[in-house]
Amino acid sequence: MTADVKPQNLIEVDDRSPMESLPYWARATNPIVRRHLGLYWRTLPPEFEPIFYTCAFWVMALLTGLVFPFVIDLATTVIVVSVLVIPVGIIFYVRALFSIAANSAAAMADEIRHNTMQLLMSTPMSLEQIFLGKVASAIWRKMDDLILIVQSAAIFGPPLIIMHYAGLFPLRESGPLTTILIIVMSITALLRLVLEPLMFGMVGVGIGAFVPFRAIAMTSAVAWVAFYFLLINMLQQLNLQYLSAALDGAREASELLAQAANTRLAFAIGVTVLIELLLPLALPYALIRGVSALLARQLQAS
Repeated sequence: MTADVKPQNLIEVDDRSPMESLPYWARATNPIVRRHLGLYWRTLPPEFEPIFYTCAFWVMALLTGLVFPFVIDLATTVIVVSVLVIPVGIIFYVRALFSIAANSAAAMADEIRHNTMQLLMSTPMSLEQIFLGKVASAIWRKMDDLILIVQSAAIFGPPLIIMHYAGLFPLRESGPLTTILIIVMSITALLRLVLEPLMFGMVGVGIGAFVPFRAIAMTSAVAWVAFYFLLINMLQQLNLQYLSAALDGAREASELLAQAANTRLAFAIGVTVLIELLLPLALPYALIRGVSALLARQLQAS
């Protein structure tokens, strides 16, 4: 009699293609995506592990700095490089967003103008997946640039965030709250680099659906990108001035006015959390879902 032999310490190997780890609507092999890509379908899928490792390094460095402050001093020695790299990355990032918004609008405008949207609606994919497929086709055209931008932000972004918030709330005086704020802000900045391309692409799809003239749709989508960044930056600058004034008032207030000054400071900090942490994530997500639902209702009613 032959006994069954079971291998010990069997290690499962994930032999899936990196493309299969993405949602179906986001894959370059998706027919709805591929029909807009041309030669760009050969672009390699992104690798997220280096970005996760970089984020983990900064989180560990910041948490260690709570006990050993010199660790943060050593980690921020790359601040000079950050000042040079991040502005260049912002320029390339905005340029990529212009392209994503314009290409998404053009792809949708072509579908409406050629009356092929009904054909796409007959596929097994939902309308939301079709819209996201249009966005994905535009993002794949800029995938190499976006991955490089995200990697640069993960490496060189935290020193600038440390410099910004440590200037407002000194690390050695404010305790762990500033460190936690820096960590959350660093993660938020990276999440924005994922959500914003999707948002601008989805808004571009919406513009292309309602403005079936290719050139006008592309120009309107690019204008929306410029308006969004102008709005966000204006809110951040106004809030920064208000927060600085509240901090100065809290430091210089007399005993009689201390409670009012502290209340104003707490309100300013709450507004800062809202504008710099919640709004940059909530607004893109809401626009992605809202525009998708609006387009779905419009197309189903027509």
